[in-house]
Amino acid sequence: MNETITLIELLRSRDERHEKHLQLLRRFPDCSLVSVTMVMPGPVKLNSITAGLAKRAEAFLRSCPQFHIEFFERRDLKTGPEIYLLCREGLEATKRICCDIEDLHPLGRLWDFTVIRPDSVPMARTEIGRHARHCIVCGETAIDCIRGRRHSIEEIYKRVEEIYVANSEKPFELC
Repeated sequence: MNETITLIELLRSRDERHEKHLQLLRRFPDCSLVSVTMVMPGPVKLNSITAGLAKRAEAFLRSCPQFHIEFFERRDLKTGPEIYLLCREGLEATKRICCDIEDLHPLGRLWDFTVIRPDSVPMARTEIGRHARHCIVCGETAIDCIRGRRHSIEEIYKRVEEIYVANSEKPFELC
């Protein structure tokens, strides 16, 4: 834990995650696949915050009656925790549930729920009429801040830490 990763390791982990998606989609062709990662800027992706976030996400997802889970796996990798969930709900229903979690759960902004289509392409929030995610620092559209590099890694990390500390122990029931 707390190891610095390289850009090559990060890119390799994305490729490996994509391969994992393909394997799971082949294994569970009638299920919706949700891939969950933690929001963590900088070169350290597995630390006490991301480990805590993954633990809370796992507990929340396993207790959520809106998901009829067929498969669940959590991996704590040097490149950050990853959670894979396959459920019987349809893609759009799954995406709605995931957006609700991201938007309403106190830690939801620090979780990145990606619903993967059978063709392995991620489903966009806008496909179900939802807004793009907002920046955790300024509230503007997150992708605009990322592309424009409007905030430093330190500034984003500080905000992640504030959200985590303020909300890591709060009970919450969305489902």
